Amino acid sequence: MTAYPNLRHIRLLKHAIALNSLSKAADVVGISQPAASQAIAGLEEQFGGLLFERRPGGIYVTPRGHITAARAERVLDLLRQAAETLGNQRRAGRGPGPEVLETHTTIAHLRALSAFARTGSFAAAARALDQAEPSVQRAAREIERIAGLTLFEGRPRTVRLTKAGLALASSASLALKELESAYQEVGELDGRFDGHVAIGILPLVRTRVIPLTLSGWCSRRPQASIEMHDGSYDVMIHALALGEIDMLVGALRESPGPRGFVQEMLFEDGLVIVARAGHPLLAKAQVAPADLAAYPWVLPRKGTPTRTIFDPFAAEHGIGEAFGLVETGSLVAIRGILMESDRLAVLSPSQIVYERTAGLLAALPVDLPATQRPIGVTTRQGWMPTALQAEFLDDLRQACRTGG
Repeated sequence: MTAYPNLRHIRLLKHAIALNSLSKAADVVGISQPAASQAIAGLEEQFGGLLFERRPGGIYVTPRGHITAARAERVLDLLRQAAETLGNQRRAGRGPGPEVLETHTTIAHLRALSAFARTGSFAAAARALDQAEPSVQRAAREIERIAGLTLFEGRPRTVRLTKAGLALASSASLALKELESAYQEVGELDGRFDGHVAIGILPLVRTRVIPLTLSGWCSRRPQASIEMHDGSYDVMIHALALGEIDMLVGALRESPGPRGFVQEMLFEDGLVIVARAGHPLLAKAQVAPADLAAYPWVLPRKGTPTRTIFDPFAAEHGIGEAFGLVETGSLVAIRGILMESDRLAVLSPSQIVYERTAGLLAALPVDLPATQRPIGVTTRQGWMPTALQAEFLDDLRQACRTGG
């Protein structure tokens, strides 16, 4: 478990550097000079070395201090931005108000709200944090009082976040992520590349692009760890908003979600009709749409990029109308169903590269309309990657150039 620094101490560091004086910063934060010195000493122990040196002309900030201060500023910015967003929603007379989130919020508040957003209940949040449920509830209700807004709604067994609660939980999660990144960056400063990268992966990149990326990156950074999440686009974009993943790789969307995200196209990918080896349609030199309509299908769910492209073609030619449709987002299930039946599927060639090589699946000789889709990476707007994360992203771009 990450030992997060005290948020008041983070504010002290920020003001000390901005004012070029620890004593002036202590006055701003409202603590004594000895307490300020002790707080900075605690931060330096947590971040592995001196953050600044006091000299006759003021403060000299070390490289470690610059890293920590930059992440600290981003934490406080997130709280300020959350206060601005929530300010208009607050009813007068309810608690101090969102404008004091920066000064009154604690790490315990952020962790409780973030854990609830990730897990969906106080009981699960308590398990995730290894704390007693009443402690988590108390911290969550305290930040609700500070914000002066209703962050939770519903009955005791069906409590959920309100719109304001979701917004503040996202800011809380990202603030914690910034502090984790600070620890990782000072480790990189010391030559330790044993940090962590978390990526969300959508179906079109799981087979070829991600393995190619990992091959080079893991060999160069053997002590680093990587965590891969998969799921529907909606689940993954929510995870990205909460900072659970650092980037989302796969088919891009026209509108990437309700909050600020940045999409980078890495390559374009097409679609082919796929069948098992030995399928009757493989005996034809050219397959017509009427031939496709004579067989049952297994397809991804509606709303996915593949279905959005394929459905107009299918509707025009009556494909899939005579048989029950199997819908799944699982590539493993699609492969198994294809190999055990005469069903057809529409997939990217990269998704079946190994099955085609092994002679298990094949692409039918059929002309499809324009099926090119942009494949790329989605990140949070304003995201500041660590060196490990930036290296992984560069390796991902290279893998897409050579194997996308």
